[in-house]
Parts: sequence; C-alpha cells; structure tokens
Amino acid sequence: MKKVIYLILAGVAIGILVAPGKGSETWQKLKEGFNDWKDGAMDQINDMVSQGKDLVRDGKVTTAAVRNEARETVDQW
Repeated sequence: MKKVIYLILAGVAIGILVAPGKGSETWQKLKEGFNDWKDGAMDQINDMVSQGKDLVRDGKVTTAAVRNEARETVDQW
C-alpha cells in the first residue's frame, strides 16, 4: 500500500514540475480536483451509511416479526 501512495505522490510531483501552467495555477487545479474527489467520496460514504441504516432497520423489523410469530406458536401449545 505504501508503494502505491509513493507512486501517486511521485506522479503528482512530476506532473507539477512539467505542467504547462504556472505553479500557483497548477496547485489551484490540484486543490479543486481533490475537493471534487473528496465531495464525491463523501457522497458515496453517506449513501453507504444510509443503506446500512436501512438494512439494520429492516433486520429489526424482520426479527420482531419472527419473535412475535414464535411467541404465538408457543402460546398455541
């Protein structure tokens, strides 16, 4: 995993050195790109958390239904 991070950092450094624009413009573009990526990642994380909450809620409902059915069966005996 460390190798991947080092390769990414090396690629960014090389890209900055050979970029056709001014350094400040390149940094601004990098910041904007990172912020866009971060926002997209946070949206995905929020969606996954929401889906997880839905699954837990559905599991609780199903568990309650099974528990109630088991109690009714026991009561019938």
